[in-house]
Amino acid sequence: MMNRHVPAPAQSIQAAHIIRSFAEEPGKIYLLYGNPFVFNLSLRMAAQAMAHGSSIAVVDGCNRFDVHALTRFARERRIDPNKFLRHIYISRGFTCYQMEQAITDKLPAFLAKIDSRTAMIFGLLETFYDEQAPLREVQQILGRVAERLQQMKSKGLSILIVCLERTVAPKERNRLFLRLKSSVDRVYKLDADAAGSPQVFLEAEKPTNKTSSLKTGRA
Repeated sequence: MMNRHVPAPAQSIQAAHIIRSFAEEPGKIYLLYGNPFVFNLSLRMAAQAMAHGSSIAVVDGCNRFDVHALTRFARERRIDPNKFLRHIYISRGFTCYQMEQAITDKLPAFLAKIDSRTAMIFGLLETFYDEQAPLREVQQILGRVAERLQQMKSKGLSILIVCLERTVAPKERNRLFLRLKSSVDRVYKLDADAAGSPQVFLEAEKPTNKTSSLKTGRA
């Protein structure tokens, strides 16, 4: 059974805080969702970790991985792009069944192989919205994926799940996103302010023994 969130007041925070928090504290599952800029922000997070020598595995279920963004990051910092990109590994899933296999079977073993404790999952639910896959079966797959992610977390691995905010049809499939949100440690939402600038909010957080210190600001 998945744990439920304790609601927390929405707080505007700096993107840098998410980057530091995700990189410094091992063993957690974060969800970052909102407008399409969430993928750019997550790649910034990946790039920051890679610049410090960390390796990252990405499971992409929505074809949003942008190698050019990482190349620009490296060149702006006068880092050899070829060497830089050796620190990130991509696996793609085109069906919910492939996504399940990539996350539950391949990802833990691959992280151990490359000696990494960090993974990102882009568009986890995109393939789950496909009506060709029966809803009951998709719900079971999501349950197995969530269970494996919790097992990975218990071993000190950190996972960032990155999703678009969207409403799908039939409406019953929207419950998949609610179930996903209830299974993670923190939920961050990225939205635009009145000026159109991206802004990040801490939407929900499970209680811990640590006091959270968040700074206000924009992404």
